[in-house]
Amino acid sequence: MKILQRYLTINLCWVTLSALLVLVSLFAFFSVIDQLELTGRGNYGVGDAMLYVLLTTPRLAYDLFPIAAVIGGMAALGVLAHGSELTAIRCAGVSRLELSVLLAKAGFLLIVGAVITGELIAPVTEELAQQRRSMALSDRLAMNARNGFWGKDGNSFVNVRKILPDNRVEELYIYEFDEGDQLRSATFAAKASYAGDRWLLEDLTQTEISESGVSQTRHETGIWESELQPALFNSVIMEPQRLTLKGLYKYVEYLEQNAEDTSRYEQAIWTKFTKPFAILTMLLLAIPLVRTHSRQTPVARQIFFGALAGIVFHIVNQITGHLGIVYHWPALPSVALPTGLLLVYVLHSLRARA
Repeated sequence: MKILQRYLTINLCWVTLSALLVLVSLFAFFSVIDQLELTGRGNYGVGDAMLYVLLTTPRLAYDLFPIAAVIGGMAALGVLAHGSELTAIRCAGVSRLELSVLLAKAGFLLIVGAVITGELIAPVTEELAQQRRSMALSDRLAMNARNGFWGKDGNSFVNVRKILPDNRVEELYIYEFDEGDQLRSATFAAKASYAGDRWLLEDLTQTEISESGVSQTRHETGIWESELQPALFNSVIMEPQRLTLKGLYKYVEYLEQNAEDTSRYEQAIWTKFTKPFAILTMLLLAIPLVRTHSRQTPVARQIFFGALAGIVFHIVNQITGHLGIVYHWPALPSVALPTGLLLVYVLHSLRARA
């Protein structure tokens, strides 16, 4: 059994990673086409587009892991079935349930790799990709993850610590410099909202710096006319799915404190929790799909059916997720429903044919 486990693990990992490489390359190619359409805007060139796509490949790999898993499982078992090795394994007394356990153990390494990619690698590279692209596309905007979002508006530098929905921000800092690059004034607004091509500041403190000294005034409200629009800040906001679990928890907590809608971020949290189960389910799906008498079935056809099953699963996942947000379904059921139903089918098939 140990020899079979080792053999299955090596083959499964090799085929799955190969399938993942092909899928990532394919999606990256289409991403390159999309990014090339942006070249020429600001300082965004072909090199920037290529670098952006390269930095987003870890995120692509994480998203495509379930599809690669079912392709890998179908291909690995398909090779065994084509060479009658799967039949020999069954004749040796290995049931479908035992085979599923072996496949799950083999897939554990893939699941660990997916989690590491999604939690440690992809968020860092995705943030860097968004930052570099935003800076290249617009000379007004830059980003610093530790100190919020930075923008340049004429002789002023703007720092926004918190960005909220509906064109609202909190903790807005405006540093205005003169022609000699000397700080002339510093303005802090606890809240700001954008309407009518200008910003309405609330609870603001303005500090004026001159040769005679420093003066400070406070106002309940104020108007700030700026070329910096909410769309510029939104362009560097990472989607919930691209954040780490820690970042998602913190942002959900912050939104709850401000009575804001948290559904998208709660759904992203549960998506990350269910991702390992989705990968495992797609691996196990290969067992009922690959029949032991499929010696005459080409491996290429097995791979095709695996890819088709993975793509359908991915689309259904996306649909239920969007429906959950639109109709305000609980986050966990809307995320876990496709995986749960598929897992029930897989387990039923394994028990029925054990």
